[in-house]
Parts: sequence; structure tokens; C-alpha cells
Amino acid sequence: MPRKKKEAPNHGKYYEVKAVVGHRIDGRPVYKSFYSKVSKEDARNKAEAYNVQQALADQAGEVFLEGQKTVTFGRWAEKWLEVYKKPFVDDNTFRYTYQGIVKKHLLPFFGAANLADIRPVDIIQFFSEHTEMSQSHLDKCMLCLRGIFETAVDNDLCSKDPCRNVKPQSKKHPNVKQVYSDDEIARLEDYCLQTGRMPAIILLLETGLRRGELLGLKWEDVDLKNATLSVRRSIAVDKGNHVKENRPKWGSFRTIPLSGPALKLLKHLPRAGAFIFGNPETGLPRRPDSWGIKLRTFMKRAHEEIGVPILSAHELRHTYGTRLRRHGADIYTIQKIMGHKDIDVTANTYVHNEIEVLRSKIG
Repeated sequence: MPRKKKEAPNHGKYYEVKAVVGHRIDGRPVYKSFYSKVSKEDARNKAEAYNVQQALADQAGEVFLEGQKTVTFGRWAEKWLEVYKKPFVDDNTFRYTYQGIVKKHLLPFFGAANLADIRPVDIIQFFSEHTEMSQSHLDKCMLCLRGIFETAVDNDLCSKDPCRNVKPQSKKHPNVKQVYSDDEIARLEDYCLQTGRMPAIILLLETGLRRGELLGLKWEDVDLKNATLSVRRSIAVDKGNHVKENRPKWGSFRTIPLSGPALKLLKHLPRAGAFIFGNPETGLPRRPDSWGIKLRTFMKRAHEEIGVPILSAHELRHTYGTRLRRHGADIYTIQKIMGHKDIDVTANTYVHNEIEVLRSKIG
């Protein structure tokens, strides 16, 4: 029986086999050519080995670096979360600002697509389908997308960032945060002093601290002689429901000048442990969630007795920033005192004028 004639190379001197190695943003397959000088079967074996390597890397959470077009958005997004974010932010910031956004919104849309195939039009399409989100939520999505693509470019996984000139815009009417007037601030602070309850509210109104930063304050952070307060930590509850100390949000370590009311308060507060507003029985910091419940109960009572609106801890912080702006502080000073990561956050939040200020300007 005559020997079967060997198949001739189909690509010059080489045998070529095309295999599916991924998918585009629209689901279309991405093909890659594999070559062999030996036979087509050898080229097929190379294609199979390549796909096995990709699958193993995917299972291990690693990035398969052979060729830009083989790295999916989902694979790199997971790597970005673990390497670029998790070690450098506190648990709550990681879970809600980064991991939650990536898993809930970005992976369902971009996950299976190859990084190098994602174009600005795809980013625009994503945001056009999510205009019902709040502007702050869209901004968090963009924050994550930029981080994922900028680091992908740095690691030669794609050639450019498709997010650069895209500006998401929400159709949802923004929620207007409530703030106190100067008169309401004075009334509430007097009420806290008269009742002897929730003195921490006074410090929130006079420093603009975040809730976790307030509960993380220790007496060693206060310099009464120079009338300053240093923000060195923040209290949070981790995934295991344990109270822990973290760095301030965005690493916003800062020193704040103390106003007269804040200085007076701190001079007269009893010292029962390392934490200024800690649990006097255990000496440990209070849980932010349980303290928040206590705050709301107090605010309801204050609303009934002196008529001030019921504000959250974040709105009390916002009141401080608004009052600074109301009395002429520039946005760079406000940014530094409030501990904002980006000056745009400060500008977008505090550069507007309140209606009563506008009314006074026009007579």
C-alpha cells in the first residue's frame, strides 16, 4: 500500500493553523495563527497548548502575557484589584469603591472582551447604558476603568487608554446634601453643651472630620498648646465584623487648626482612655455603625426640641466645608482641611453659592 503523501505547507515554508483565543467586546471570536515547520498537526498542538496555558492562568488568577490580544478585561481587572488596590486602601474602600464597582458593573459589560480590542466607543456605550446611575457612581466606574487601563498600558497589555477623552454624564438629578446655616450651627452646638450629650457633633461641625476619623481620634492627636488636631487613623468594620484601625481615606493624613469652640470642648472633655470618643468601659474605639444609630436618635430629639434639620455625619462634615466656603476660604484650603484626594471633588462640591448668599449679593 502506498504511503500517504505528506501535506504541503500552507503558509510559505510553514504550516499554519488558526485557532480561537478570545472574544471581542461584541462577542465575535478572536483568532490567532500558530505555525510549525513540521506539520499542521504540530501547529494544532501548539494552539491547544496555548489555550491550555490561558485556561490555567485564568484559574490561578494570573495574567497570561504572551500577546496583548489574549488578555481579557476581566482577567486584568481581577489582577488590578489584588495588586494595585487591595494592599493600599482600607477594607471598606476596597469593597465598596473598587471591588463592588468592578464586579457589579464593569465585569458584566467588559469582562469577556480582550483589553486591546476595547475602544473609546465601547466606553461611551457603557456609560450611555448607565445614565440612570448617580454622577458619583458613574465617576467611581470611570475611576476604576482608568486605573485598569492605565496599568494595562504600563504592563504592555494594550497600547492606549480608551477612557482618556470620555466624560460620563448622569441623567439622574443629584441629591442635594443638607447643611446648616451659621445660626443652626450655633443652636445645635449650644444644645449639645446644655444637654451634655453627643459632644462629638461639635467637633464634626468645627473640623469637618469623616465619621471614622472622628472615632479614631486619640488624645495624643491633639495639641492644645498650638490649637491643632492631627488626623492619623480611621475606624472601620471589616468583612469579619471586627472593628479595626485604618489609614485615613485616600491616605489623607493632615493637621487641622482648632476653632475656639473645638478647643474649648477638648479642654473640658473627660479623659477616659486613649480614644477621645471611645468606649470608656473597654477603652476601645466605638463601632461607626452603632455610633451612627446613636447620632440619628440624638438628631431626632434635637429636631423636635430646637427645630434643626436631621443631618447625617456626612452632612455635618459637609456643613463644615460649606461654612468655610461661605466665609471666603479658597478651594485649595478646603481641600487640604477636608482631606479630599482630588481638587475637582472640592471644586464640584463647594464652589457653588448657596441661595441665601446669592440673595445677599443682589440685594
